Amino acid sequence: MSLYRQLFLGLSLLFLLLLAGIAFSQFTTTRSYLVEQQTLEIDNAIHAVGLAISPYLEQDDTVAIESVINAMFDGSLYQKVTLQLLKGNTIIERSYPAQPSDVPHWFRQWVNIPAVTRQNTLTSGWLQYGKITVTSYPTLAYRKLWQSSWQLLSTFIIGFAIGVLALKLLLDQFVKKPLRQFQQKAHAIADQHFGQPLPVPPTKEFIPLTHAFNQMAAKIEQHFNQQAQEADLLRKRAYQDPESGLNNRKRLLLHLEDWLEQDTTGTIVIVRLEAISRLRSQKHFPQAAQLAEKVGHHLKSTASAQAKLGRLSHSEFIIIRPEQADATDEEQTTQALQSLLDQLSHIQARYSPESLQPVCGGVITKQARSSLAVSALLAQCDNVLSKAQHSPTRIAAIRHQKGPLPKSESQGNQTPQHALQQMHQPEHLLWGKQQWLELCQTAIDNDRITLSFQTVRDSQHHPLHQEVFAVLKHHEHCYSAHLFIPALNALRQTSPLDRHIIQKAVHYLSLHQTFLAINIAPTSIADTEFIQWLDSFLAEHPVISQQLIFELPEIAFLEESAQTRLLCLVLDRHQFTYGIDHFGHHFDSVGYLRQYHPKYVKIDADFTRQPADGIQHDALRALIQTAHHLNIKTIATRVEHQPQYQALKTLGIVGFQGHYITVHKEANHGRSSS
Repeated sequence: MSLYRQLFLGLSLLFLLLLAGIAFSQFTTTRSYLVEQQTLEIDNAIHAVGLAISPYLEQDDTVAIESVINAMFDGSLYQKVTLQLLKGNTIIERSYPAQPSDVPHWFRQWVNIPAVTRQNTLTSGWLQYGKITVTSYPTLAYRKLWQSSWQLLSTFIIGFAIGVLALKLLLDQFVKKPLRQFQQKAHAIADQHFGQPLPVPPTKEFIPLTHAFNQMAAKIEQHFNQQAQEADLLRKRAYQDPESGLNNRKRLLLHLEDWLEQDTTGTIVIVRLEAISRLRSQKHFPQAAQLAEKVGHHLKSTASAQAKLGRLSHSEFIIIRPEQADATDEEQTTQALQSLLDQLSHIQARYSPESLQPVCGGVITKQARSSLAVSALLAQCDNVLSKAQHSPTRIAAIRHQKGPLPKSESQGNQTPQHALQQMHQPEHLLWGKQQWLELCQTAIDNDRITLSFQTVRDSQHHPLHQEVFAVLKHHEHCYSAHLFIPALNALRQTSPLDRHIIQKAVHYLSLHQTFLAINIAPTSIADTEFIQWLDSFLAEHPVISQQLIFELPEIAFLEESAQTRLLCLVLDRHQFTYGIDHFGHHFDSVGYLRQYHPKYVKIDADFTRQPADGIQHDALRALIQTAHHLNIKTIATRVEHQPQYQALKTLGIVGFQGHYITVHKEANHGRSSS
């Protein structure tokens, strides 16, 4: 039993006993008073009748005496009246029947009010004429006591109700409210949600406890902030260039490796500012660092959200653009690079006016998955910059045509079904963003979007959920989501596709008992109409709230925080869960995690590729601890081999996803029924 109930019941019982004692005392006092009052009334009646019949006693007028007795005594109050005349030994006796009463029989049995009998000698002077005896009926006393008891009981009930209500209000204000605040604060601290300090309660005994709670919360919050700062510092130390704020060479090489493996078109823009190297060679390190910082800030402000930026060396910076190219994009890329070089030249002139070496840049474009190694790509970067230095426009370009697949795939590692669904490269590589948009719209209208799944498993290889991937079918060929999603993101037209995928996933869940996770694009989160539609849609399908999970990208929590919070409120209202994808990818603080309640976070693949690496290992462990301290599960993505899996498992990650864990499979029930 809770302390509040113990106090409430104890004080209520004490108050009840107090009122009961008062009521019992009042009841007995009333009973005694009525008995005494009855005796006084009989005494008064005897004296009055004695005075009234004294003249008739002297005359020995029996008829007059009987008339007086009949007139003075009422049958409702008196039971028996006896007059014994000494002269002649005559007895006059009157008996009156009991009058009906509204007093319950049980009350008469429970409360004893005896009949009162009084006797008096009638005299005249010194002579005695007789004796009168009167016996009363207790009916009137019972009636008055019964009425008094009812009034006392009503007063008792009203007083008890008012007292209990007042007691509850006082306990709520001075006991329950502070205790509830302590309880809520304890839960909030456990969830790493600290909020404002507890107000000082009016109850004196709770004041030291409040101060202790506030001090504890402040210290835990300070510890969590220090841990989050440590995680941010380790991530930046592992992957961020300290001067420019861009990705460092180590992370940039990972991105270049991904870029080469992607079966899409893409562009690399590389620029060189020799002034930075010249300043460093002259030991002007602060000026070189300031110039690198300005260049990094400028690149981040001008590049698109999908682009990946990095510093390859002291004087070389790279922009990786993974989106598909339109027919006119090459000319636009050249013009954009020319404008960028002019802007960087102005920045360079501000920090190194005496520099005579102009800023130069190069463009490397690929049409499909390349068999080049990263080292060969870096050599081509040097080559294109060398050409740009000798070009009047300070720009050079290298274009890769479709090359052979990597050896591992050309030797038949693919399944026959996968080979059958191999992407139709020659045609789709010529499509631009607008063509992809029209193709997706047609596929949605004609229900040619199917679903494929990748299973996420725990350390015991039990399935946690399946992540949903969209596959577009066109002319007997299948196109994975990574081919057309960048185009839809660039055109901010992902909402229709996300709606269609959600509807198909709900239909799939109506046929299968499983758990699905759906990725929501950042541009869909920024679309208020999409959130309104999702609010209505989820309200119509409450039965799948425990089966459908929404994965939100980390960038949405950082760049679209208001819209993301609105979406999370919608999901919480309908009791749907969500996770965070690419957790830790951005260099912004992960402290935002405290404001939300995700079911899990998927750690960015940059941190899970090489978990045994020293600096990367520390950064990954800090990210995992940050999530675990908030009771949030962690999932590793792109788990490709056994050593990587074992290293991640020892760090405490609870979920794993990747080709080592499972392979993609196309759902046979992806197409909705008509």
